[in-house]
Amino acid sequence: MTATASPALASHGLTFANAVRTSDGFTFEVTILSSFTGATNITLTPSAGTATISGTSWNQGDQPLLATVTGLTVDQASTVQVSANLLPSGTSLQSIVRPPFSAVAPTLSPATATADGFTFTITDYNTTRYTYTVSATGDATATVDANGLVTVTGLAAAGSATVTVTATANADSGYTGTQSATRTGTARPATPQPPATPAKPTAVVGDSAAEISWVAPAANGAPITGYLVTANPDGATCAGPADATSCVIAGLRNGTAYTFTVVARSSAGDSNASPASDPGTPTAVTSKDLSIDKPSVQPGGTVTLVAEGYRPGTPVNFYLHSDPVLLGTVNANASGVATLTTALPKNLTGGHTARAVGTGLNGLPLSQDIAVTIAASALPVTGARPFVIAGVAIGLVLFGFVFLRAGRRRNFTTA
Repeated sequence: MTATASPALASHGLTFANAVRTSDGFTFEVTILSSFTGATNITLTPSAGTATISGTSWNQGDQPLLATVTGLTVDQASTVQVSANLLPSGTSLQSIVRPPFSAVAPTLSPATATADGFTFTITDYNTTRYTYTVSATGDATATVDANGLVTVTGLAAAGSATVTVTATANADSGYTGTQSATRTGTARPATPQPPATPAKPTAVVGDSAAEISWVAPAANGAPITGYLVTANPDGATCAGPADATSCVIAGLRNGTAYTFTVVARSSAGDSNASPASDPGTPTAVTSKDLSIDKPSVQPGGTVTLVAEGYRPGTPVNFYLHSDPVLLGTVNANASGVATLTTALPKNLTGGHTARAVGTGLNGLPLSQDIAVTIAASALPVTGARPFVIAGVAIGLVLFGFVFLRAGRRRNFTTA
């Protein structure tokens, strides 16, 4: 606010107070110095906009007159001249300038992650009104372009930083002061890669089986979901879940030297195969046996498997191959015997192998196999044909009786 006296006046006379900026102008209060009893013919002349006042005369003791200026744009300036006839004598001509707005904190958009930082926009960017500066925490660097886009760089993958944007009002902008706002952002995480190559595994070989152990490699951005171990030669495999550090490959050929490699798996792909383990040769032991009570059974039929030669108290897993199906797990008793009674799958027929896998009496892996045949169920017979079939069956029975009487032979095969 400024005030100037007319060159012909010895005293200003008028006083202005409580100037308040509005959306399209400003208001202020008008009174007279105490050395005057009052004033008449009070008028306003604005350089821009429209000016009104709540009265044209004023006496000491009255409430201040309220002058109002309207019709200005956001940053438009206006100087108002106020003139009055002072009582008991004299005149006054003084000016008041539209007061400035206080600076407003900048408005910032959400951050968008980039490979080495993030970006965001000063949405109310206005260089006519403000001068902007930006600063970032840590080792990050922040810049702002001519369109108000703030770019932050220098972050590691998934690293974060906080940026302060400061807006300082320009001279003659209609604003005054400084305000700031902050935005925190995070760089994009690294693109997941397949797991690192596992280190060379170790293998402990026993009878027809080997236990392979490994150390989990670096995941490289995606959680490891499992492992696959492959035997060479033959290509037999075993798989382990994400937290596994060992698995057992069974069904190996005794007397054959094997090496083993490990692959780690994740949603980003498989790792390279590990270096091959040192070679190991499975060797048969004598104190063992695997038996089945029914070498031939219908689909869904129940069998009892008895596995001998396992370390007491250790688990023995029973499988049905070719496609491995876990039939059950039983701990070996004090005599090293594990017994499992179970129903076979209803959807399988033909020749299969039952396998018992565990830790032998010598503390080494032990795998044993026995053949089992799942015979298809006989088809049901309907209509009049059963009578014909029954007659044929009776005839065959009579023929067989006569044949056996002529010369009887015994023939029995076990699996």
